[in-house]
Amino acid sequence: MIKSEDISKILDAARIEDVVGVFVPLKKRGSNFIGLCPFHDEKTPSFNVNPARGIFKCFGCGEGGDSVAFLMKHQHYTYPEALRWLAERYHIHIEETEVTAEEKQAQSEKDRLFHVNEFAQKYFQDLLFNDEEGKSIGLSYFEERCLSRETIRKWGLGYCKDSWDDFCNAAKKEGYTEEELVKAGVAIRNENTGSIYDRFRARVTFPIFNIGGRVLGFSARILSSDKSKAKYVNSPESIIYSKSNVLFGLHLAKDRIIKEDLCYLVEGNMDAVMLHQSGVFNVVATSGTALTTQQINLIKRYTRNVTVLYDGDSAGIKATFKAVNLFLEQGLNVRTVLFPDGEDPDSFARKRTSDEFKAFLVEQSQNFIIYKTNFLKQQAADDPVKKAQMLQDIVYTISLVPDLLERSTYLQQCSSILEFDEATLSNALKKQLHQNALNKAKQETAKSDIVVEKSIIDVPIPTQKQIIQGDNNSDYEQEKGVIKLLLAHGERYTRQEVYDESGSLEYQEVLVSLFIVCDIVNDGIKFNDKVFAKIFKLFKESICDREELPYMNDFIANEDTEIKNLTAEILVGDRELSPLWIEKNIPVASLEDDEVFDKYVIETLLRFKLQKINATIRDIKEQLKEIKDPQESSILLYEYKKITDRRNFISKKLNQVCMN
Repeated sequence: MIKSEDISKILDAARIEDVVGVFVPLKKRGSNFIGLCPFHDEKTPSFNVNPARGIFKCFGCGEGGDSVAFLMKHQHYTYPEALRWLAERYHIHIEETEVTAEEKQAQSEKDRLFHVNEFAQKYFQDLLFNDEEGKSIGLSYFEERCLSRETIRKWGLGYCKDSWDDFCNAAKKEGYTEEELVKAGVAIRNENTGSIYDRFRARVTFPIFNIGGRVLGFSARILSSDKSKAKYVNSPESIIYSKSNVLFGLHLAKDRIIKEDLCYLVEGNMDAVMLHQSGVFNVVATSGTALTTQQINLIKRYTRNVTVLYDGDSAGIKATFKAVNLFLEQGLNVRTVLFPDGEDPDSFARKRTSDEFKAFLVEQSQNFIIYKTNFLKQQAADDPVKKAQMLQDIVYTISLVPDLLERSTYLQQCSSILEFDEATLSNALKKQLHQNALNKAKQETAKSDIVVEKSIIDVPIPTQKQIIQGDNNSDYEQEKGVIKLLLAHGERYTRQEVYDESGSLEYQEVLVSLFIVCDIVNDGIKFNDKVFAKIFKLFKESICDREELPYMNDFIANEDTEIKNLTAEILVGDRELSPLWIEKNIPVASLEDDEVFDKYVIETLLRFKLQKINATIRDIKEQLKEIKDPQESSILLYEYKKITDRRNFISKKLNQVCMN
């Protein structure tokens, strides 16, 4: 147990922004710091750190507390362990009384599994350096791979003896139970005999650490040439280890990733270790597993820039293509470096000095989409079928880029490289963007109770002369029409009358979302429906404040269930033609026609405005009935005249007859 006076020293020395900053990149905002919450997935920072009060608070998920509470929550430390971590960081000497057997037993299951793995890591490394078998087999292997002893110690590498139960026996002597060893994944129970044996026997071990440096599990490589055995054996999933949520080496790389604003991604453990030894400290590995969205989100906490370093063979190229698509979907900037055929990052680095290798990474780094275009062009050659597949593949990759301007640039560059008509690629891109949005919405509806029938994008719409006068179009429906345009067609261009720099009206090609948002904001119109208002606010903040289009994923996977469900409903909900159109045998037109679409955009916006104006006129009429003061009546009548003129102007544009 830690003495109370030592606890006081630790708590007095701990700086909340310093402690949290080890695990979460923070930015100064006023007297506080903000960052992305590590306890739930979010895109906009809601995690606040207050140095004056020594606390953190997330306004998204509600987590909060002091430095000790943060370590206990984030690192799964017990209270004493959190204090020891702080004492070590702030160089505070502590005196402890011996922990009793009862106190050990009382430790949580998670805590016990962490301790099992930490004991295993130390035991395996001790064998590597001090045991004859460990030195002759394990240590010699690492040294043959050109790893220094300093690197081996830094990464916690080790060796498990070629014995069925050497480690298990050592762990049991330390007080760990067979059940704990099995749950931690370092031992396996024989179903026939009931006895346990070492999972990683006769293998070198690579410990897998969490961001804070605690051992979650192991990846162990066999050293024999026996092809009947798996080359790597990994720890199984447990209550402390989930392979899809971990990146090998991130605990050592995170600070340098922030400093360099760049993360190098490799596939294998040895790749990461060797690159680190070569001076490339901002490197992480997927440990041979397929890249996951959770791993990408880990990287996003530290940088938006990734360079993928995979093998130069066909398998490596295929893996690169798949990984980069995932990165692009999450809004990261991706480059790639491919090594000569037969080489991987580890083998290539071993043959060069640190400076030569780092120079190679800089010189060979290239934009992924441009690389992919050139590569597929060579593969397709003069084969028309392959060319068609190539174009479809490239368009799909470009469609994953969230930023509109970047997409346009890539489209121009790829068109030039492929010597292909840009307009044709642009049309293919528009269709792919719509399909992407539809696919995402379908994924979300699969998780909810929304019935998916058909996309609004595929439903024909009435032409201008088919607009029906009357009360059938409620305020809700008009608001919904505007939101549909933003969500389903916000990234499409429309030809509309807009003011140029001299203040004159002229027809220009303009983004639908930009046209609608700016027009509504300039007129000061508000949405009555709260969900529509939330969605419009997201568009407004993105376009007006950040000068960029919002990501469709911001709506489809929004934390607000109402926004998420409504988006899915709009994009893939059941949309049938009006019974009135069918009864009157009204023909319909398709939004694929640009002229029809342009009319649809302006009519939707004007109907929305007309509904708001009519509501205002009704309010003014009601007020006039109540007001007795002639001066106030005159003011209202003046407002009434202005707004009815506005109504008549819009009605004329819509070719409608309005009743007073």
